[in-house]
Amino acid sequence: MFLLKNSNRPSISSFIHQVEVAFQHFDLARCDEKTLYVTVIFKYGTYNVICDFIYIIDQQEIYGAISINKHYEKARAFVKQHFQQFLLYSDEMILAKNFMGTVSFKECLQQFVKRYPSRIVS
Repeated sequence: MFLLKNSNRPSISSFIHQVEVAFQHFDLARCDEKTLYVTVIFKYGTYNVICDFIYIIDQQEIYGAISINKHYEKARAFVKQHFQQFLLYSDEMILAKNFMGTVSFKECLQQFVKRYPSRIVS
């Protein structure tokens, strides 16, 4: 995977460190044995937008990105408006991976594993 770089602006994912990703909601009923959904809020100053992270559960790893649903276009517009950058899939994966290090994510994952114990991941 690679990031495209435009000489007139910084790296595509330079906005990532400026966005706070805060836990909003977790509904285990939305999940199945291979997908975990967590609703989060992207915050930048006084601005925010809701979006859902979707995590694909593999036996060995978890892969995450922004779920393409009713919130997706608003999340893309948020990044474009506040950072003048396009939200790339690689950016989504970095944001989702960073969120995996939070207490909120770990609590959601614990609930998921209780419901789907055969999907235990490292």
